[in-house]
Amino acid sequence: MFWKYTRFETKLLLKNRKSWFVAVFLLFFFMLFFMYYSQETPVPLDKKKAIERDTSYAVFEYLDLQRHDLPEVAEVYNYHTQIQSLLGMQTWFIGNGDDSEQYIENGLEINSLRLEVHELGNKGIPEHLIVPREEILKEDALLHYIKDNNLPIESDSFATNHYISNVLTMFSGLLFLVIVLISGNEMLVYEQRHQSVLRGFPLSFMQKVTSKVMIHFVYLYTFLLLGFTLGSTYVAKKFDAGEFSFPVLIYKNEDYIAISTGQYLVYIFLGLALATILILLLSILLNMLFRNAFANILIGLGIFLLPDIAMAAGFKATFLHPIKYIDIFKVLSGDLAIELGNSSIDYWNAMTTLGIITVLLIGVIYGINKFTYHRVPKEVPLEKAF
Repeated sequence: MFWKYTRFETKLLLKNRKSWFVAVFLLFFFMLFFMYYSQETPVPLDKKKAIERDTSYAVFEYLDLQRHDLPEVAEVYNYHTQIQSLLGMQTWFIGNGDDSEQYIENGLEINSLRLEVHELGNKGIPEHLIVPREEILKEDALLHYIKDNNLPIESDSFATNHYISNVLTMFSGLLFLVIVLISGNEMLVYEQRHQSVLRGFPLSFMQKVTSKVMIHFVYLYTFLLLGFTLGSTYVAKKFDAGEFSFPVLIYKNEDYIAISTGQYLVYIFLGLALATILILLLSILLNMLFRNAFANILIGLGIFLLPDIAMAAGFKATFLHPIKYIDIFKVLSGDLAIELGNSSIDYWNAMTTLGIITVLLIGVIYGINKFTYHRVPKEVPLEKAF
């Protein structure tokens, strides 16, 4: 009977114009995004290094003016002299020198020196010219991965990863939340409007919930994967970079590590899968409490914005941070840990927390249904909530 009910629910989903709108949006979002942004090529490594070298010259001039009067600035100046020299050599090695190995060695040494400068408090360096510690750690992890795996310092797959990161930045978080909320905003409300058709199935409430969540999850995830695959295939062919060899940086244990693009995508889509299930269960709960499709979307968005509102009001409210964990891209990149000032937020901590919240939601849904059932007089069982 469960599978008969599931097939019936699937037919209803496929006949719903809203569901096809969501499907078409997922397909065209990725395709259009990749097609539009692939017209702009990322800044080549040699130009990046030239900009970095010029910025370093500006720092050098600030330090030179102060080093004779302040001993602590003189020490920073000595370190920066070495950094400036190594940056010049790096620029040579990716140009006329054509020596990737030496470029990497110089880069690792630059990162070590910059961390030393951070230990000294960046004395004498203007705030806007300080290289953030996070950027140093990211660059260091990237260079170590390239060195250990004997990869070129710049390849076509670097551009592919650039566009993948951009599209995931745009999709993960608020946009992803809205799509799932719209898809699941009337999972129970629709059944309430069509009681005579749907209540004839002799299934428990939790079996119906399981069926509905499963159907919506498979539907959403299928078109999400299909849209992303089509878009990324287009970019990979355009840049002839189907191997995805260039590494991607992720935040882990208050540090940054580099992993392969394949492993990164597995992490992303596992995280999105868990977040999708959680949001669909939240939609079920909101349907039970408010019985209104629009309330489902508005309240869901309000919940997601609670940590931002708390921070704007000056409250740390660490207990609200897990709400933001559905933004898997920001969790993996470390941006969420920086944004919320919580260094413990990394991928596996977020996944564990989301898993616990998912189980709690199932428990709350089950408990509310049981409580509602016991309040209903036995002689009128059809008055039960759902």
